[in-house]
Amino acid sequence: MLIAILAIFCAGVGNFAMHRAFMESDDPLVQQMVKPLAERVGPHITYVFEFLLLVGAMAIATRNWFTGLLLYGLYTIFNALAFSWVTHRGD
Repeated sequence: MLIAILAIFCAGVGNFAMHRAFMESDDPLVQQMVKPLAERVGPHITYVFEFLLLVGAMAIATRNWFTGLLLYGLYTIFNALAFSWVTHRGD
């Protein structure tokens, strides 16, 4: 269980780094998706959501380490694919 929580935490650091790169980019697609939410709720609400996902995955891992690791691992993979697609697509 401890190794799963540590792996989830390390993946969370990577997810936060990708998230920050998304938020600081001037990509029009990212700005179009985030700007309406940021205007209504606040500019840092997406970081709160990212943190809640991390805490939720760690909480799941305390009950069932495999499920928590699997779910957060899939989230990290999809996040990395989206990050790669947005940063490497041609405009």
